[in-house]
Amino acid sequence: MCRVLRNPLSAVVALILLLGIPLNASADQITLLATVDGITLAGAGTLVNVSIAAGAGDGAVFQSLGNPKNATFTLGAVAFTAGPNVTEQYPAGANTQSFSYLGSDGDSLTGTLHWNFIQDNTTNPRFFGTMTVASRSGDPTFLAAWAVGAIVPVDFTTSALPLFLGLPQTLDQLVAGERTAGVGISSGEVGTLSPVSLPAALPLFVSGLVGLGLLGWRRKRKAVVAG
Repeated sequence: MCRVLRNPLSAVVALILLLGIPLNASADQITLLATVDGITLAGAGTLVNVSIAAGAGDGAVFQSLGNPKNATFTLGAVAFTAGPNVTEQYPAGANTQSFSYLGSDGDSLTGTLHWNFIQDNTTNPRFFGTMTVASRSGDPTFLAAWAVGAIVPVDFTTSALPLFLGLPQTLDQLVAGERTAGVGISSGEVGTLSPVSLPAALPLFVSGLVGLGLLGWRRKRKAVVAG
């Protein structure tokens, strides 16, 4: 035990291995691939009217343990108003959009999307929201990752807004000029990657070990000076 206290780093590593905490672990995720134009953004004073047409994406990938699988996804139609801009975010009004996923291996799910806000200060506006899982079917791994009723984060980045007078434009500029632009999904995720959380007591344990290690080092140094 004394050796462990003298080497707190070894003790932390040993504890992680003992508890079976996977390093760099992540949650399962559905990745949205690029789609054709289907999103219309229309500036209206300080607001933006958003219209997303129903349609299928070019494809999606379900990532489990780093193994990609071919898939498709579909989005239902939705229209809502967002704004005005607050700290580079356009808060979204009431909206509900359907989502479905079908993997090449037969895994599938359906859900309901709700968009919270659109991030600006970029030529590629980004949508942020959540999805509530309505149904799913597939192998045990997929079923465990997507529980019915679970609420997961969703986001996607649009393709670049069209140039105005030969120059790139942001959503702010499009809204101020009350212009209209059509964009598509450039990339996106359903179920954002997130590290596995550590036990609540672990930070305290680590702090204690570090403190004991420093105390032992100081005592050893004093002994050397005294000798």
